[in-house]
Amino acid sequence: MNSVWPNRLPFYAYWQLSWLACGLLLSAPAWGHGVEASWRAVPTFEIQARYDSGEPLRSARVTVFAPTDPTTPWQEGQTDEQGRFLLQPDPELKGLWQVRIRQAGHGGVVNVPVGEAAMQAEGIPNGSSFGPVQRGVMAACVIWGCLGTALFFSRPRPSQGPELPDSSGGVAALSQD
Repeated sequence: MNSVWPNRLPFYAYWQLSWLACGLLLSAPAWGHGVEASWRAVPTFEIQARYDSGEPLRSARVTVFAPTDPTTPWQEGQTDEQGRFLLQPDPELKGLWQVRIRQAGHGGVVNVPVGEAAMQAEGIPNGSSFGPVQRGVMAACVIWGCLGTALFFSRPRPSQGPELPDSSGGVAALSQD
């Protein structure tokens, strides 16, 4: 290093730092996004797939599995330019049809109910999915937590410290046996 300017960086270090700064400032931000998929009952089921931003999944791969065989694809296809896929399942096969939508590492799964109960549901989930035993356990946990918190804060506070016996000099002394 130069003795006149010992704390200065060499010239090539400034170029490296300037390239690093330009790379960090001019790079495009990375945005993550999820996929939202829904269905609507028409003469066939219309599956709509789009990113969280609202942009449709164009030409995404669609795989449909029947309720009788969830491992073998019943139908395969692609979404259109609006991210839609029309599914016309076999009405004799009642139950949940699984529709998987994938594109470039993103995807989603939609379960489409087929049958008389499915037409009444229209994709709206029913009320609570918790049974009476689960609700009872949750209520007991809440009561137990409230009781434990109340008992914790109502306990007697310890004093400043244990009192030591005074010796003749007025200074506390500890005896060792």
